[in-house]
Amino acid sequence: MRRPFERATAFVRLLDKPASFDRSQGDIHAYGNPHIQTDPRNILLVAKPLSERLATIDAANAAAYRTRYADFENRWNAALLKWQAAGAPLKGKPIAVQHKSWVYMIGWLGLNEVVALEPKPGIPASSGYLAQVIETLKARPAKIVIRAAYEDPRSSEFIARRMSIEPVLLPFTVGGTKEAKDLFSLYDETLRLLSEGMGS
Repeated sequence: MRRPFERATAFVRLLDKPASFDRSQGDIHAYGNPHIQTDPRNILLVAKPLSERLATIDAANAAAYRTRYADFENRWNAALLKWQAAGAPLKGKPIAVQHKSWVYMIGWLGLNEVVALEPKPGIPASSGYLAQVIETLKARPAKIVIRAAYEDPRSSEFIARRMSIEPVLLPFTVGGTKEAKDLFSLYDETLRLLSEGMGS
């Protein structure tokens, strides 16, 4: 097992750190939720130390790494302003999630997670559990149910049909959908899909 300080996530404040670690709790992560790429604000937190590390390893090209990082930082900060404006209408909107992958995105956009479609992370929902989800959504309706492109669609599509809400497939990472070709288009596409799903 790799130690946490060797990971990109070492440079980000991880969420969902378990108080205890037991496989009976499902597919939880001992050091916290690693899906930091769902919040674009985390990208610069990783990109800067990465560029510095590359400059150290390849000292002959250190200036090039620093120049490239400075250019990326400028373009990224401009994109963050655009994404923040595009995401503003989503604040407070209630959502259901298929898997607990989206905690960073939810925090970034101020979304309201009503329910997850898994009883525990990584544990497929039984029909009995989905019946509980339906009751939760009757009491606290969600606008959409989201899943990552790699996930089995059956439970989210079932809930979407039963509750007459929009199922939204998000790329989750670069290459998750054909439109998410790089980091910039990943967030463009994520916000487009969320906004369309919400009817914004």
